[in-house]
Amino acid sequence: MIRKFLLQDIKRSFMNMGFAAGFCGLSALLAYNFVTESLGSGSVYFAIINILAASGFTILLPVFPVLGYASNFCEEYESGYYRLILSRMKPQKYAQVRIISVALSGGTIVAIPYLLVCLAAVYLETEWITDEFFLRADTTIPMVALGQTYGVNAMVAVKVLLGFLFGAAWALIGLAFAVWMPNKYVSLIAPFVLHQSFCILAGRSILNPALLVRGDDLGHLRSVMMECVWLLIAASAAMAGFRRRCRDE
Repeated sequence: MIRKFLLQDIKRSFMNMGFAAGFCGLSALLAYNFVTESLGSGSVYFAIINILAASGFTILLPVFPVLGYASNFCEEYESGYYRLILSRMKPQKYAQVRIISVALSGGTIVAIPYLLVCLAAVYLETEWITDEFFLRADTTIPMVALGQTYGVNAMVAVKVLLGFLFGAAWALIGLAFAVWMPNKYVSLIAPFVLHQSFCILAGRSILNPALLVRGDDLGHLRSVMMECVWLLIAASAAMAGFRRRCRDE
């Protein structure tokens, strides 16, 4: 029963207009950044780093993963459909299924466009350059050092991982707002406001989510670890919201 519901919920989290809007919107923004800021640079390292830093991209980033499935609970709450779900399974199982579905949807919305644009950079730019002048990127940047040591594929893999973790975490933040305050507009807008607040207040510290998703400023290992912390906090907040919401009914 739980496995069937999980598979159905994951399918719904991908097969909806919100997911399509988030995926296509982010893909278009990344493609625009690549064409206008990085294409023809002659250095794959510069291209990959610049794509994810250009045109205020990281400021807008939390908008996209939330579109996928984070606010769906609001519709279920308003229609009363979630009561039907709770009549067939325990609240904790329902919460776990929804957290998994939302995390996968949000993470995919960010990770796949990341992967596609990075592969475009690898295919169209020069990888073998090692001279810093032609590299057009500071070799002290952890991501550049990673690419030169282990190959550009390792650099792309870490970028995609960071994108997935970011998307999953902020989609769950949207879900947390949805279950605590079942209003679709709040669940869509509040994560962006929270993200902006942390970007402003955290400065260049490890708490700044805009720096974590790039991995260039704080180092890829620290960024991955901190994004996992964000993910766990968001999942815990969503789970607590589900428990309160289901207990009150």
